[in-house]
Amino acid sequence: MDPDSLQSSAPMVETPSPATGLAGMAGIIAAAAALAACGGGMPGPTGPTGVGTQGNLPGSGGAEPAAAETPPSQVDAARFVSQASFGPRSPDDIEAVRAEGYDRWLWKQFNAPALLHFTYLDWRRLSHPEQRVTDEMAYEAIWLHWLSGEDQLRARVAFALSQILVVSNSSGALRAFGIASYMDLLNRYAFGNFRDLLREVTLHPTMGYFLNMIGSEKENTQRGIRPNENYAREILQLFSIGLVRLNIDGSIVRDANGAPVPTYDEDVVKGFAQAFTGWSSGMGRNFHDIDVNVEANWFTPMKSYPAYHSTGDKLLLDSFVLPAGGTPESDLEAAIDNVFNHPNVGPFICRQLIQRLVTSNPSPAYISAVASTFNNNGAGVRGDLRAVVRAILLHPEARDPALGANGRFGKQREPVLRFANFLRGLGARSANGLNSVHELDGSDNSLGQSPMLAPTVFNFFKPDYTQAGPIMTQGLVAPEFQITTETTLVGGLNFFARLINSEGFGNGDARLRIDYAPLQAMAATPATLVQHLNVMFFNGQMSDTTRARMTAMLDAIPANDTKRRVKAALILTSASPDHVIQT
Repeated sequence: MDPDSLQSSAPMVETPSPATGLAGMAGIIAAAAALAACGGGMPGPTGPTGVGTQGNLPGSGGAEPAAAETPPSQVDAARFVSQASFGPRSPDDIEAVRAEGYDRWLWKQFNAPALLHFTYLDWRRLSHPEQRVTDEMAYEAIWLHWLSGEDQLRARVAFALSQILVVSNSSGALRAFGIASYMDLLNRYAFGNFRDLLREVTLHPTMGYFLNMIGSEKENTQRGIRPNENYAREILQLFSIGLVRLNIDGSIVRDANGAPVPTYDEDVVKGFAQAFTGWSSGMGRNFHDIDVNVEANWFTPMKSYPAYHSTGDKLLLDSFVLPAGGTPESDLEAAIDNVFNHPNVGPFICRQLIQRLVTSNPSPAYISAVASTFNNNGAGVRGDLRAVVRAILLHPEARDPALGANGRFGKQREPVLRFANFLRGLGARSANGLNSVHELDGSDNSLGQSPMLAPTVFNFFKPDYTQAGPIMTQGLVAPEFQITTETTLVGGLNFFARLINSEGFGNGDARLRIDYAPLQAMAATPATLVQHLNVMFFNGQMSDTTRARMTAMLDAIPANDTKRRVKAALILTSASPDHVIQT
């Protein structure tokens, strides 16, 4: 679908211890002593000083590639930056990709240290009147990472993983250190091995609280106790293999009658629930001592209590029976292995990662190529996420700008990605280096989406959601359109208009302020401003229609009113289908 057709439908650490187609759809420092030791103080106007990072992470290493002999085009380098980061800070970021080439840029990202969310909370505690942390501080850490972190690819992949391996604070039941340490876990393993990631997620207390594995104990008919099945069900349905068997290319395996072949049944769920019994708070005095007010319980991995573990036989995937007599540790490891080695994991997980980074409807060949890399990275290793991410971003479908015209390729940029793109591309900075970006999930006056605040374990949208009309007719999916409603369209347009007209976001010294001076210097010549916005917010793919409309609008504004020209152009950009849709 031509993006212009949308105009008619829209208003104008490592963790401490332990239509006519898709193309038209619309811490810083661990403690005060460390702070003093490194000479750090309050964050500066361009970001916190002495930002805490974790290095030597899973998936790092390898020889640095040479720069590319033939640089990519500006358009494809801009597309690459959109797929692999939260947007360019200036055209220089795009030119750096051109100068280095994709392989060298990726190598640097795979080896970049990750900004630590956990130590940001330790540092922010010092500024609180009661020396405590709040949920809002955990959200600030996420946005600090997205806006200022040099490890942009890691942050982008970790965000994608957070939309698959979902935990959410929508109910307000989680705590700040639980949110921050879970994000640090996803950042740590973003380029590591999926098996290791799945194990760490399983034992993370935030997941334990969210899906009730913490405190799940063996069956006791006399007391009416049975193992909790929540985590067992979701690790299968959402976190690894899905409900039906898949071929390597993501297509559904069907039986002789054409019906999808299921991957498991309720007996298997019960088997996994039994395998996951006997784990509780890492800092508890006993199995039932689960105190959410103890901070360390939110970042210390769960510990085992053999007396509460189900020791009988357990039916797992593909008729595998875990023999009786296992410990909490041995049964958990066997259960994770059973899931990890299922043939569905590659196509199920890789398709969703492609959707989050590149396109909503990858071809069977694209899914097959990436899933094959998941199954074997070329060195006999299964589950290598570094190899998977590289395969996703360098696949010919990801790198072919012409595919955007075929009516099937591309994706809607998620609201939070568009917001981050604007803040980074407009150089938004605060006086103290902090931010006050907190809950953005309101639908009527905000973005309708916010990290770690999905309404359910199914994320804000499902990977198979399709929009009624031409998209559904063509057999396409459009996940992000599940949160694209009349209300969120109007709310989002108003959100960006307020951002642009008020020249920033937030309050006080933490307000992210936009300096329009560089754009005002371009605004005297509309063509110069339009081309700059084209590179920064349209991946160099602004349609002729949008370019003509924007140029005519700017020409109608007095040449000496440069700020008005800039604001008008940015508001039009935020509402333009060829910005909203990434191709």
